[in-house]
Amino acid sequence: MSDSLPVFIQALSGNTSDKNHFREIVQAYGQSLQEMWGEDKIWIWDSAGYSEKNLKAISEDYTWIMRVPETLSEAKEVLETADTEKMICTTLDGYHLFSVEVEYGGVKQRWVVVFSEKAFARETKTLEKKIRVEKEKAEKEIWHFYNQEFYSVEDALKVAHEMEKRWKYHEISANEVEARTKKKDGGRGRPRKDDPTQTVYRIKAELRENKSAIKKETLKKGKFIVATNELDSEKLGDEEALTAYKDQQHAGRGFRFLKDPLFFVHSMFLEKESRIVAMVMIMGLALMIYAIAERKLREALEMTGEMIPDQKDKPTKNPTMRRVFQVFEGITVLYRGSAMVKVLNLRLIHLKVLSLLGREYERMYCTSYG
Repeated sequence: MSDSLPVFIQALSGNTSDKNHFREIVQAYGQSLQEMWGEDKIWIWDSAGYSEKNLKAISEDYTWIMRVPETLSEAKEVLETADTEKMICTTLDGYHLFSVEVEYGGVKQRWVVVFSEKAFARETKTLEKKIRVEKEKAEKEIWHFYNQEFYSVEDALKVAHEMEKRWKYHEISANEVEARTKKKDGGRGRPRKDDPTQTVYRIKAELRENKSAIKKETLKKGKFIVATNELDSEKLGDEEALTAYKDQQHAGRGFRFLKDPLFFVHSMFLEKESRIVAMVMIMGLALMIYAIAERKLREALEMTGEMIPDQKDKPTKNPTMRRVFQVFEGITVLYRGSAMVKVLNLRLIHLKVLSLLGREYERMYCTSYG
């Protein structure tokens, strides 16, 4: 997509690997796109494209920005040791960052480590919920474990250790061994002097939070890494790289619109591959029209200083076209024979939107008022 407008769309098999396809797209169409847009354009991908093979294949010919997967051991170390107190404030609300040059996959690159206050608040809240859920589960496991009998203390402690390994945020703080003698044949009641007996053991364990593990996990919250092979910060600053990466969300939002239940794609079934490809093309065209209309309306609102109500009836300069479509629901066209007589149910908000979009839009809806 270019400035929120789709310029390329392709239907792929559900078995296609994102990592391989990203590389194939660049190799197949990169040169022609450079000729069209210029060599100073930057490819922006999400973390699915970040792999040694991809970086080696494209870094010599193209400038890129990608999110580094948090699963990489190198990324984990950087995120855990990054001191948020020493990060630089940005003009972006709640974002702090610093950068470091690294080499990964044989490619020198700059890692921009980002801390988001909003993401931190959101992710720590999720972490707290995970800790509570695990605690409830661990307490139940400990109760069941206490009611188990073992023929040796070593066996009991081994099972306790295996149980503890399943927990991420908790650990056993203390063990109390209880021993009792019971009949060897498993019969009920206290054994008599002449009954063969055996000693069995139960472990009473106490649970506590694993402070070290929780701290280590908390240190990674609210942070992520944006990488680029443009090492010159004069050509591409750290904040510019972050902003560019965030702007790719426009593409995601566009295709999220196509997945919306109101688009009714979920109710369609196509068997032939050619029809699937045709449907994808139509969806791409629909997305392009949707994006152009949204961009046109927002630019008009910005130029005039006007605002229209959003879903919560609050004024906004950045409405979505989905909201505008909802506002226009219920409009009816009155015909006499084959001739349009009047557009019914037009309200002031409709007229305002049409005026912002331009004379052609007004003409289509308001011919009967001319």
